[in-house]
Amino acid sequence: MIRHNIFSEDTQKAVASASAVFRSYPFFMSNYIWCKELLLKKKNPEHAAEAVELGIRHAKMLNLDAHLLPVVYIDWMLPEAIEELKNQGIPEWVLLESMKDIEIWIKVYRRYHGDKVGLDQIGWVFRSVSGRVRRFGSLQFEEVTYEFPFLIFKNRQTGEYKALACPGLKVDQDGYFSGTNGRNFNRESETYVNVQKETVTGFSPDHKQGFLKMEKAVTLNLSDWELKLAPGEKAVAVHIPEGADLSPDKIDSALETAKEYYSGSLLVCDSWLLDPHLEAILPEKSRIISFMERFYKMPLKMEQPQILERVMGFDCSMEKLEKYPCSTSLQISLKKYLLGGKEMFTTAGFLPWK
Repeated sequence: MIRHNIFSEDTQKAVASASAVFRSYPFFMSNYIWCKELLLKKKNPEHAAEAVELGIRHAKMLNLDAHLLPVVYIDWMLPEAIEELKNQGIPEWVLLESMKDIEIWIKVYRRYHGDKVGLDQIGWVFRSVSGRVRRFGSLQFEEVTYEFPFLIFKNRQTGEYKALACPGLKVDQDGYFSGTNGRNFNRESETYVNVQKETVTGFSPDHKQGFLKMEKAVTLNLSDWELKLAPGEKAVAVHIPEGADLSPDKIDSALETAKEYYSGSLLVCDSWLLDPHLEAILPEKSRIISFMERFYKMPLKMEQPQILERVMGFDCSMEKLEKYPCSTSLQISLKKYLLGGKEMFTTAGFLPWK
């Protein structure tokens, strides 16, 4: 029985017709029970997704509608999942907002599969079902292990923040990690960190433009600068759902509302939405630009810019871009910019929060 109207009418119809079919096979009931235990009891979305992927393989062998299977499983477990998370003190409105991500990714699947209902971003969606990713208004939040290769310091007197790159990172002539976007380099340097009793020396990014300044190392006096976040520590990540309202007041509201549910003074994020090069293809007063400017930015190594899949389409690549159709002004501007020999970058960032 579907509750809370999480699914669209089309999804509900598809699930209703498929549920009886999957229930008739002992394998799928056993697979579902194990998946639910991994997700709701063990809180392991990654392993639960792996179990479902094996269920999908089994469904394909039986010529069933395989990629509808994770949607059916989610439908079966949603009432229990929501009740369990409510018992943990998460308000129901937060849970229902968080579960909207399920239908967002079902719609993405339909876009690329002839309007068939299904789901392939299973691991990501399971993070919402398990309560790991929670949505507050326009933004999603998640406790994560901080992995960006930067040490983040705060000045005790001024409140200024500055990041230093971890040692041993290869950096190209433009201040991006070697291999970013598959780009060639004609000069390469390597980061180092020198920690002394009273100082720490290393290379800091241009926090507005998001590239490393390798011309000269920066020395911080540890009596003035406090280390606030280092790789391996707990952090809170912020994610931006598709279609989110990025108006400044909506973002302020989301940040303020989520504060009481998380500890830590910094938010971390990696996204195409943090790329300063967006200023070249968007109006100055764009809500995206306003959101991007909130963050201290740092380079991130990616084989191709995330903006290709998120703005153009998940089946787009640089090789396909010239003939890829455009239907929005942003797509047209992006295509012209990239085909003109310029680059976009998936960018990491952090945002002081508390």
